[in-house]
Amino acid sequence: MKWVLNYKKGIKLKYWLYNFMIVFGGLISTIFTAMVLGVVIDKGLNGGQFDLVVPLLLCVVLITIVGKILSYVGILCMDNFGEKYVGNVIKQDCYKKINDLDQEFFNETPIGELTTVMTSDMWTIRYNICYIVKTFLGIVLRFVGALCYCLFVNWKLTILIMIPMPIIGLLSKNYIKTSSKLYQKRRNIISSFNNYIQENIEANRLVKNFGVEQQEIAKFKEKNKGLSRHNYKIRMRFINFYNRVNILSESMTILLVFFGGIFTIKGWITIGQLVAFSSLVGYLRDPFIELGSIIDEWQNFGVSVERIKKLLGAKSKIKDIGTITLTKEDHEIVFDHVGVQFDGTWVLKNISFKIEPGKTYAFIGPVGSGKSTITRLLLRFVEPTKGKIQIDGIDIKEYTMESLRDYFGYVSQTTFLFSDTIRNNVSYSDLSMDEEKVYESIDLAEAEFVYRLPEKIKTIIGENGVSLSGGEKQRLSLARALAKNPKVLILDDITSALDFETEIAVSNNIAALNYACTKLIIAQKIFSVKDSDCIFVLQDGKISEEGTHKELLKKKGFYHEIYKIQKGSFGGEKSW
Repeated sequence: MKWVLNYKKGIKLKYWLYNFMIVFGGLISTIFTAMVLGVVIDKGLNGGQFDLVVPLLLCVVLITIVGKILSYVGILCMDNFGEKYVGNVIKQDCYKKINDLDQEFFNETPIGELTTVMTSDMWTIRYNICYIVKTFLGIVLRFVGALCYCLFVNWKLTILIMIPMPIIGLLSKNYIKTSSKLYQKRRNIISSFNNYIQENIEANRLVKNFGVEQQEIAKFKEKNKGLSRHNYKIRMRFINFYNRVNILSESMTILLVFFGGIFTIKGWITIGQLVAFSSLVGYLRDPFIELGSIIDEWQNFGVSVERIKKLLGAKSKIKDIGTITLTKEDHEIVFDHVGVQFDGTWVLKNISFKIEPGKTYAFIGPVGSGKSTITRLLLRFVEPTKGKIQIDGIDIKEYTMESLRDYFGYVSQTTFLFSDTIRNNVSYSDLSMDEEKVYESIDLAEAEFVYRLPEKIKTIIGENGVSLSGGEKQRLSLARALAKNPKVLILDDITSALDFETEIAVSNNIAALNYACTKLIIAQKIFSVKDSDCIFVLQDGKISEEGTHKELLKKKGFYHEIYKIQKGSFGGEKSW
């Protein structure tokens, strides 16, 4: 709770003010009513002072109205506070943190866990700070008020009523101690469960393709049973605790009836005081009856806070420390003895080359040779383990991350499209982009299928383009990168989902762009790279060969071997 209220300056005072309004408003309209009721009975009805009855009752009505209004205003303010503070401040900061973290964090953190933090955990925090805290404070203050009054009237009777309290306290302490780990484990199970559901939904086509629907249903059933069993264990622990506490708290009423009758007969308390005791005994019981539910919610609150703190405290290994803005001009890029190591394995080893503006460079080689890692280095998705990358002689770390990534247009071999219109997907870099530019980019990417759609670029595509084929998604991803007019266009094996004719058309369009653009092409097929100004052949994380298509063929090396294999597969070079 302390962390939540200290998260932002200036909110603690408002928060406790709103709680005071809610709690005090309820307090004066309950405790005061019971106290006055005892006076009305003793002084007015039994004492014959009937002239006091009406003024006292009017006073009760007035105090009750004031208390209710105060509580109502406090509740409105608290609800607005929760929405603004948790819904806007904490949630926005968490979402910003997610966008700031590097790829390594997402490789290690399941999406289901992040989804749980941004939805369930946020709701839990808001519910607890807005409702559970004020409920707890209200119960405690009414308990204190009722206890003080009862002790003042007759301390002996009060002590007799409170006999079950120590036992309830011990039960509560034991419940808190034994249930905290159960709630933490449940949160982890829910995150894993959510992650499984998300993956399964995303892989729906694959599941149907392999005909393993029943297998997945059985897996889901087993995971759901595991969650249900754990929830059952928590519920049974809570129910056992609640029933014991409820029995003990209800025994306070029995004690009041028994001893209160004796005290009244003996003349140690008046009938009015007994009635007041009867009205207030509920407030003496409430903390123990409600204690189980409050502890239950508070356990959830503690787990949610820890998960949010963990997210906000996560550190990105790649820091945006640059202060230089990379301008949209021609720049020379140099890899200077760059090496990259992942988990003790060198993915790139002592790579050095130069990229000159306006030229086309290609990277070809076996799977796992480090081709895609080179592009990830340029975008600073990963950092060099050794060596450095420079743009115009300046280390890329000196440039701001925003301007660096804005300089490049990147099309990944793994496409992603938003569940939005085609227009908004293509114009993602600038949503104010005019339609002419959108259509121009679509034409360059040979995404002619858009024109056949009923609403053309206004067509809303499904989640991650589920309604489109692989080739259609690939071409829209290319159109999105081209619409950005990047100074360096990175194409990471984008023709894998395209047919041969479309690949030729796309390649020709990219080669004939009407603005100065350096192209970096990663491919498996020699056809896709043969017209490049320079081709780098990667093997085992090293550049084994480099040169033009003709130069590499003359070397009779690995590139030539690939060429011979693919030439036979595609029916000769003339077909290229």
